[in-house]
Amino acid sequence: MLRSSTNQDLAARSSRRGLVALTLIGLLVLPTFAQANAYVLNKDHSKILFSIGHFYVSSTDGQFTAFDGKLNFEAAAPEHGTATIHISPASISTGIAARDDHLRTADFFDTARFPVATFESTSLDRVTGTTGKMIGTLSLHGVTKPVTLNVTLLTPDLNADQLKFSASTTLKRSDYGMNNYLGVIGDEVTLTIQAEFDREK
Repeated sequence: MLRSSTNQDLAARSSRRGLVALTLIGLLVLPTFAQANAYVLNKDHSKILFSIGHFYVSSTDGQFTAFDGKLNFEAAAPEHGTATIHISPASISTGIAARDDHLRTADFFDTARFPVATFESTSLDRVTGTTGKMIGTLSLHGVTKPVTLNVTLLTPDLNADQLKFSASTTLKRSDYGMNNYLGVIGDEVTLTIQAEFDREK
């Protein structure tokens, strides 16, 4: 009985030592892993574009010029990646200054009250080797709603220092409380993103 108890104690101590060793290895490896797979959005090589119907016969196209973003990406398991993008609605540009000023007012984006729009991914469903549906939330104009982006990976090498994506979705501005001028200006907005993420150093 004593020998059995002693053997059990030795096994328990050995197991604890193994757990401690694994924990220490984890503490050493995890920061390197996180750093190696962290990417920053390159604003000079990225665009956030939109298009919205106007008087049912034409469309207004534009872009947001101030934004930033981060991506955590593991080449072996892209579906576990996460992305966060912040956009400044005040940076809206449609090519007509007076219209841009109006879009910044309380009639539309109300940028004085809501200076930042944020997309945060929650999951990625892979469709093919290079396409997928990125599911997340968009916080805009004081409202947070689920949104799905159709994403295409444009970089053949998943371990590259630059990862390029295209993404698109269609939103309803009325879902975010922007209801003015419906019927004159369309409700559905097509959003297109061209993104380059550079490995964080």
